[in-house]
Amino acid sequence: MADMIDEGHGPTLVFLHGAGVDNRLWEPQISAFAPTHRVVLPNLPGHGSVPACESIQQMAEQVRAQLLAKGINRYAVIGLSLGGMVALEMAGRWGNEVTCLVIIEAVPHVTDSRTMRLIARALLAPFKFIPPRLLSLLPARQLGAETQDPAHYLKRTLAGTSARNNHAVLKAALAYDGSPHLTGLQMPVLVMVGEKNKGIHKRARAMAKAVAGARFVVIPAAGHIANRDAPQFVNNTLLSFLSAAKS
Repeated sequence: MADMIDEGHGPTLVFLHGAGVDNRLWEPQISAFAPTHRVVLPNLPGHGSVPACESIQQMAEQVRAQLLAKGINRYAVIGLSLGGMVALEMAGRWGNEVTCLVIIEAVPHVTDSRTMRLIARALLAPFKFIPPRLLSLLPARQLGAETQDPAHYLKRTLAGTSARNNHAVLKAALAYDGSPHLTGLQMPVLVMVGEKNKGIHKRARAMAKAVAGARFVVIPAAGHIANRDAPQFVNNTLLSFLSAAKS
């Protein structure tokens, strides 16, 4: 598995995956967009062979450094779950580089409550020691998949991850709060959620409302791994959004 996938030619699209998986999460989007775009898909820190780091901010810095090393300084960024947080951080800090922002199945922070954050951090502690292959035995819907393709992908990929890396990644996500970036975003923004993952709908909709002109879209019949549950819908929506942003 390559820690950086870079295919196609044209306007650059940067796809950022979620926690506990890898850049192959976006296979349905690579095949759809590589004929007309340059698609760049890094493995985020703590995934593949990329060492973990301490924060979402550091993840964003590392992704940007990789892009600049490739001579890429204008790009649309599309992130799912953890990748959505990293995408938000990039857009908030380097808005002159980010042409469009798409956040799928992500919110700017896990919880507003300091108490709940402390409780969640305590609950995360066992993840340092739980073998990921045991997590991969959970029912697919508990892992966020509603259809067979993401279920197979999740179970296969999660089983090969590191417990210590998974803990570090989840801890970084728990500590992150990208809310201060929302009102300052100037680029076109699209927020998408899976219909079946209703737990984040209210907060994701509030995030979209905080951004001037942002679109909010519900992906029919999809769960957390929405880009694989409903690839055609997601691809068509992305294409429409990107086309409108150019006009």
